[in-house]
Amino acid sequence: PYDLVAREFENQMSEYKRAVDVESETGLRPCFDVTGKSAELPEFTFHFVGGAKLSLPVADYFSFVGDDGDDGVLCMTIVSSNLIGSNSSIGPSIIVGNYQQQDIYFEYDLENGVLGFRKQICK
Repeated sequence: PYDLVAREFENQMSEYKRAVDVESETGLRPCFDVTGKSAELPEFTFHFVGGAKLSLPVADYFSFVGDDGDDGVLCMTIVSSNLIGSNSSIGPSIIVGNYQQQDIYFEYDLENGVLGFRKQICK
């Protein structure tokens, strides 16, 4: 799943140069150099079994990366369980981390195998 998402972002952002050096430094991938450009970023929506959809704002899956936080390099902040190591039995999968969960209330019902969510301004 992660590689499909990363590849699709790479396809949709093909007009921007990849920032491979930043990818090496941060472990985030893909990263794009958008210096001096008004970047058009693709939309991202999770589609769940049962028909639920969760569309994320751009700030929840792309972020400027660099010493000053605004050096013109954008990186996808979605990561994969592959980063845990090849001996792991849980992946590959997409980790829905703190960036993706901003201003969204999540409910994890492990007993019933249900994930619930709603958008909510969290302060």
